[in-house]
Amino acid sequence: MVAGIPLLVSEPVDYLRTERAALVRVAREARQRRDSIDRVEPYAKLPDAALGRHRDVLNAEASQAESLLGLLEPTASALEPPAGGTHESQPVRAGWSFDVLTPYLLRDWTHSPELEAASSRICAALEHTFPDPRGKRVAFAGCGAGGLPARVSPDFERVLGFDLTLPILAAARHILDGKTLELALPRVLSESGCISLRNDAPGAGARVELLAMDALQTAFADRSIDCVVTVFLTDILPDPRALAKEIHRVLADGGVWINYGPSGNNLKALWHFDQTEAAAFFRTVGFTVLHAEAHRATNLDITHVCPAASFRNAVCYLTLARKSGEPEAQSSPGAPDPEEIREIVPQHFPGARLVHNLAAGQKGGLLFQHDRVPGRAENWKVNDRAAAVMGLVDGGRTVGEIADLLSRSEPPQTIDQTLRTFGRLFAQGLLSWRGREP
Repeated sequence: MVAGIPLLVSEPVDYLRTERAALVRVAREARQRRDSIDRVEPYAKLPDAALGRHRDVLNAEASQAESLLGLLEPTASALEPPAGGTHESQPVRAGWSFDVLTPYLLRDWTHSPELEAASSRICAALEHTFPDPRGKRVAFAGCGAGGLPARVSPDFERVLGFDLTLPILAAARHILDGKTLELALPRVLSESGCISLRNDAPGAGARVELLAMDALQTAFADRSIDCVVTVFLTDILPDPRALAKEIHRVLADGGVWINYGPSGNNLKALWHFDQTEAAAFFRTVGFTVLHAEAHRATNLDITHVCPAASFRNAVCYLTLARKSGEPEAQSSPGAPDPEEIREIVPQHFPGARLVHNLAAGQKGGLLFQHDRVPGRAENWKVNDRAAAVMGLVDGGRTVGEIADLLSRSEPPQTIDQTLRTFGRLFAQGLLSWRGREP
């Protein structure tokens, strides 16, 4: 439990360390760039007015990261690995970075017209679906800054929101509990350089439960939730069928999935969530569409508090679908047999790449990316050991051959360690495999 948020992820300590390290890195790098901005290209030749803007933006970025870092302390820093420690860090699915979700804090906690419009539609859908919500449990997957769950009727037995971006969840918990969050802003967006975020109905917000949890691997029991709400989520996931499978698992028989969001502009995505394709999608994953309607709506319109900000405008679809059957069968390679893992040949998915942080004095920070689903890159944060294993995967060597190579490297990695690492990489979908050719 950190900042009032239960960490319901498979590797909570590694997850917490990763989230905290990201904030520390953002604050440090922003301060470093600010301090050198008038001495390095391409900034050095800019006029003073432009340099002043860049310094202000970097100051705000560092201050935001430090404010959110303060919400996670002291628990997060207490779990930092000791110097020279041998903790074996696990790959962690990377959620959105805090700076991508920070504008949602402004949208959700400043009486934005956008949130009012979205919440009125979703709450109306909930009221239509559950005229008597007593004893019912509703969960918001990918809840972001938590503004939507706070608008749900207090008559529901439980209202839960979950996301993977821990700093934003901590900020939302802070606000929901009736506290004020002072957030730095660039002066080009706000003349005061700061905004106060608060919950004007703290009594209602206190009952909302916020959880750090992966929407593709929740901690909910089978058939334990009556309604799942997803907002601006299905159109950004690499494979929405994985989300649908998890929602189907956790929904009670006859439970309802309420989905709201745009069809998306990525025509290479597996699904295009307009009304026609969305109806076909829901049928394939075990749901019957009860109602669907289209609205033109904004996304991230915070111009009421930051007049210079930009936003997107798109057609959004509100769909109510009831769990009504089993999903269509999909072929799946499953997991390799542990007894045979040494003889299989690991392979990378298309677009596989390791991104290294090469800044001076910084170690680790490796990001593994692949495009298993066309048009949707997946991101995972990995440690040096996993990176060493991935770097030797060439589609020809077996797991056993790679393990032997690493056992003779400097520093050596035991064969058992490498086999365990491969097992996790296969289980988490970071690598594929095939049998060894005769």
